[in-house]
Amino acid sequence: MLKKLTKLNKFFFRYDGKLDKKVIWALIPCLAGLILGLVGGLDKFPFPDCQDYLNLSSSLYENLSFSHSTITPAWRTPGYPLLIMFFAWLGKYSFLVVNLLLLFGTVFFSTAIAEKWQVKPLWAIPLLFILSPGLLTLVSVPLSEIAFTFFLITAIYAIITERNCIAGLCLSYATLCRPIGLMLFIFFIAWLIWKKRKVKVIIIFAVLANLLPALWVGRNYLKYDHAVYTSLSGYNLLYYKAGSYLSWKTNTPLPTMNKQLGKPLEGIDDPFEKSKQAGKLGRKILLENFWGFCLWAPRNMVYFFMPDINPLLERLKIISGNRGTYDVLRRKGIIAAFNHYFNGNYFAMALTLGYMAFYAVIALLTLLGIVDFWRQKKYPALAVLIIPALYFMVLPIGNLDWRFRMPIIPISFIFVIAGLKLCHDIIKHLRRNKQHSDAEQVRLKGHLALENADDFTD
Repeated sequence: MLKKLTKLNKFFFRYDGKLDKKVIWALIPCLAGLILGLVGGLDKFPFPDCQDYLNLSSSLYENLSFSHSTITPAWRTPGYPLLIMFFAWLGKYSFLVVNLLLLFGTVFFSTAIAEKWQVKPLWAIPLLFILSPGLLTLVSVPLSEIAFTFFLITAIYAIITERNCIAGLCLSYATLCRPIGLMLFIFFIAWLIWKKRKVKVIIIFAVLANLLPALWVGRNYLKYDHAVYTSLSGYNLLYYKAGSYLSWKTNTPLPTMNKQLGKPLEGIDDPFEKSKQAGKLGRKILLENFWGFCLWAPRNMVYFFMPDINPLLERLKIISGNRGTYDVLRRKGIIAAFNHYFNGNYFAMALTLGYMAFYAVIALLTLLGIVDFWRQKKYPALAVLIIPALYFMVLPIGNLDWRFRMPIIPISFIFVIAGLKLCHDIIKHLRRNKQHSDAEQVRLKGHLALENADDFTD
């Protein structure tokens, strides 16, 4: 026990016994998240999913039951509600405390990864967290993204520091927070194979990474007689993938299209059977429109890079957020969606345009950081950013928005700093060349002056 405490102290304290600066830096974004949560309010939220997590955590705390009358059975996974449950005695502040603790850990381990990759200055990491409106907004509301991001970043830190069992357990809990993590373990296994780890190590990691999801599937089988991880998957396939594509193809509003697609399911009462049939119908439609869907998919992938300022504006009640904006964006393009969303709110428009300019600079610095890592042959670090980015971009096609980008944002901050350092080095190099050129010109002028003086003497 004493050895474990000693190892834990090494995380937060330096060799000389002083508190590690990473701890202090990690507290700064937490303060920003706390202020946003209190200013935005803890009763009403701009996201419809929030109440589900609060209802499930209350049910767990009061009845030790993961069910609620307003939520379809097995619709949500228990990872995030369980975390809130442990702080339920704090009342309406419970989710905010959980999120702030998770944010602290996310900032700390993101900074630790940057330190491992020798990217400086480290203090820029928490600063970029503060300047990320999407992440801060998610901290201030009861949604599972921050929990998923924390466990994913911790798993990445653990795998690159060869703490493979911890990586497996963290990845397992990340998936228990959000089902989108189900296939991530494959990339971690590829990492272990590439690092030439023993077969036993790889097997143990695979077991641990899938342990909690497997237990949840077992629970659903025993309780509902259906071996599924979530009853949401079939609906996603039909309404978001097939529905979004057909909505764009026929220029039909998405709610109208989904209503049409749902008609064959109206007579089915069992939610699991309904999800199963929805999945079958969705696959059938996608296979019938396979090439059209493939050609359409890149258009939808663009939404992955959508600026994340709008959730902050809605959280601060600067704008109400006109519903149906994503549908307008899918069918009519960005200008029509922009006009629909802001509806004449010029102050919000100005804030958004200002942020989009900043967002463009951050995107450029990220690309420069990727170039810098490639130049230094830091290929493993590049894989840590690019592979998860492609994963989160491709898997949810049809339902993509800024929220799916958030889990990789902490890693992208490291590349932003590397890009900024590359810019600094380029400017420094150009100045040095200019100074050298100026000195050379002065030398040549002096040489010519001496020659002229000699000619005059002669």
